[in-house]
Amino acid sequence: MKRPLFVLISTILVLVLVSCGTATTAAPAPTSAPVTAPTTAPATQAPVATQAPAATQAPAATMAPASGSLDFTTDFWTTPFKATKQWVIGVSYQNLAFPYVAAMQKAIENRAAAIGVKLIEADAANDTNKELANVEDILAQKPDLLLFEAASLDASVASITAANKAGIPVVQFNGKASGGDYVSFIGSQQSDSGTLLGQFLVNLRTSSGKDTLSGIYLRGVAGQVTDIARNDGMKKVLADAGLTSKFTFVEQYANYDRPTAQTVTESILSKSTKYDFIVSNNDDMLLGALAATTQAGVSIPMCGVDGLPETLADIKAGKVASTVFQNPEGQAAGALTAAVAYLQGATLPKQVLIPFILVTPANVDQVLAIATRVYGK
Repeated sequence: MKRPLFVLISTILVLVLVSCGTATTAAPAPTSAPVTAPTTAPATQAPVATQAPAATQAPAATMAPASGSLDFTTDFWTTPFKATKQWVIGVSYQNLAFPYVAAMQKAIENRAAAIGVKLIEADAANDTNKELANVEDILAQKPDLLLFEAASLDASVASITAANKAGIPVVQFNGKASGGDYVSFIGSQQSDSGTLLGQFLVNLRTSSGKDTLSGIYLRGVAGQVTDIARNDGMKKVLADAGLTSKFTFVEQYANYDRPTAQTVTESILSKSTKYDFIVSNNDDMLLGALAATTQAGVSIPMCGVDGLPETLADIKAGKVASTVFQNPEGQAAGALTAAVAYLQGATLPKQVLIPFILVTPANVDQVLAIATRVYGK
């Protein structure tokens, strides 16, 4: 009796051991499934990196744009676009007294309303000390990003550095400072506007049949980044063409201001009216010069920069020869659009350039249609 009992007990033990061996070899199966699961739906990835939840991203028109979704080779500032939250964007303007800058402000405000973001705006009034104080005040309000139009090539670096220290990303537009860390620059290569001024002079020399030309050159604000770039661009064209010695300039600063430019031009014309051209680093000064030449009873071919509606109308009327159009909507609304895209996860090019257009009677109507919308009330 004892032996059968021993056999029975042994059999039971073998069965238990086999059963346990099966359980231990099967145990890894449940742990292997979660290894692949996180690649499709990890529990910690539900709120995808602070972006809107997937359910709100279904409509393509309202979802946050992915990297590369904005085509920066097109008029991306007019592309339908919505913010995923009410981002707070600080904006520092160079000088809202300039018509072009005022037009950029309008473009930014219009685009902000369309996108759905909040703005904190400040005007540097072309004073870099005020600019820095304004930026520090904006930073104290903890915006999500600083949209910055530099008033000075070098002095404005201080404002960007302040934003860097505060951990606030910076997107520059129109006026670009020479230093500091920034995400992207959206604007126009200001030396290109000078290049087109230079081409105007070269073409004028050819059409006049004269070997040498003398004229009046109205500069903007001394040391200001845009003025420097336009001056350098214009004179480089003449140097590259071997024509530097063929042009002489009576060169004076008029602070981008129409009344100042009129006074300066009147003073120059009081000594002599025998000039072959007037070139100006913005249209407001050009219009001041036009008032002075009209009062003096002389007609002098002239070219400016900006493409103000009034200047374009004078081109149509034959009072002004040419201007260089820069697009405030492209630079400003484009900068805001790019800034919001960045906040929503897009990777921006380091630089997006909006081209200038040399305006003549041949294409003035096309440009006037754009300018009227941008500068309209």
